[in-house]
Amino acid sequence: MNVQYKAVLLDFDGTLVDTSEGIFHSIAVAFQKMGMPLPSEQTLRHFMGPPISYSFQTFAGMSVQQSEQATRFFRDDYEKDGVYRSKPYDRLPELLRRLRAEGVKIGVATLKPEKMAKLLLSRFEISDLVDACVGSRSDEMDSATKAQIIGRVLEQLGGIPGQDAVLIGDTKYDREGAEQAGLAFIAAAYGYGIGPEEEAASVFVAQDTDALTTFFFPDGA
Repeated sequence: MNVQYKAVLLDFDGTLVDTSEGIFHSIAVAFQKMGMPLPSEQTLRHFMGPPISYSFQTFAGMSVQQSEQATRFFRDDYEKDGVYRSKPYDRLPELLRRLRAEGVKIGVATLKPEKMAKLLLSRFEISDLVDACVGSRSDEMDSATKAQIIGRVLEQLGGIPGQDAVLIGDTKYDREGAEQAGLAFIAAAYGYGIGPEEEAASVFVAQDTDALTTFFFPDGA
């Protein structure tokens, strides 16, 4: 086993769980209720990763007030419907189980609302494979940065230093958060937003989940 890390952190959307169908569905509902045309598929892919209110403003040109209303529409539909249109990526639960058996701590660091992430972990019956899950909190209005969330995960894992941990993620926000928090970064190319910068900054590029298993268990044991 590749034992250089005491903790493995994962982003949620596009890394641990494929949430794209549900998120895109709820985004479409939000635009419909706002009376606005749905952006192109290429634009919508940028919504994966950052806080949804930020995406409505940055990628759809909404005002702050519009984005707040659209976010409420999105979350209302997502909690009722979209959240259930998700599934863990194949073989990742098995990988987490093997890592924990080797004494590695597992954390989830996401800009997704924490209650949603924990709800899905429970729904997919993988909560017992995660030692700490931290996401954005409703009282912060999505202001926490990825690096701050990573820091909270490490604290909950017992204060593990950043140099002893690695973050697996699929967007520039994950890569930037890992850099700022002092963690190594593994690019999940099977996710939503890996580009040349993410590949260049990573210690490994995983084209699929089998590649992740090979990285951590190169001898196949």
